[in-house]
Amino acid sequence: MTHSLQLSSTISGPRPGDTFLAGDLSSVLSHASRLKAASRAGSTGERPLLGRNIALLRPRPPEPEMPLLQRAALDLGARVAHVRLGPASEPVGTKFRGLAQMLGRLYDAIDCSELAPAEVRLIEQYAGVPVYDDLEGPAHPARALADLMTLRDHGCVPGTNTQIAFLGDPLSVRARNFFELARREGLCLRMLDLSGAAGDAVFSVDAVDPDHWVLHAPSGPIGAAQCAQNHRFALQAMLLATMPA
Repeated sequence: MTHSLQLSSTISGPRPGDTFLAGDLSSVLSHASRLKAASRAGSTGERPLLGRNIALLRPRPPEPEMPLLQRAALDLGARVAHVRLGPASEPVGTKFRGLAQMLGRLYDAIDCSELAPAEVRLIEQYAGVPVYDDLEGPAHPARALADLMTLRDHGCVPGTNTQIAFLGDPLSVRARNFFELARREGLCLRMLDLSGAAGDAVFSVDAVDPDHWVLHAPSGPIGAAQCAQNHRFALQAMLLATMPA
């Protein structure tokens, strides 16, 4: 049940055991928006993941600053543990089979970061719980969901006069996810030339730095704090959609 979440043309509901489909992502986007509305209304008492345990599997010690995924999970009531993956002392298949089985007994979900796709698949094969391939990372569709949420907050909704201009690499995974989701939400996108002139586009995405996108609304650049807040809600919606009750 690896949730690497590749977009697909087929539409159905989210379910453990499969990759996410485009319709699933639209559903998760709606859920993230509801979480944000509830937070704004002060309805923060619900902790639907209370008593659940999530492992953050990493090849290095945690950074001093708490990861956004950890904060998102804690806000939902989950317990989060950093599990450091040491150097291989035995064949990868043998090592990851035993590790995955142990983690599956101890945790209700596992997020893998900086692991090879084959290693993530091995963990998924034997863990028996939801496994994410870097849920917080820029290549995960949760980031594209957060980008779209942020633009929607500033009035970017389907309409004949709504266009999103994009400057950057359209072939990056994050860009492809964003394009696909935006199109399915009925938004019009177009590429900018090297001059960066947005023309008649009301909204724009500056993705020249692939690790630090800057979203623009009619009022100007959108602050990083708002983007991070929406990313947190998108992560929470993903967790709630994929962790069985």
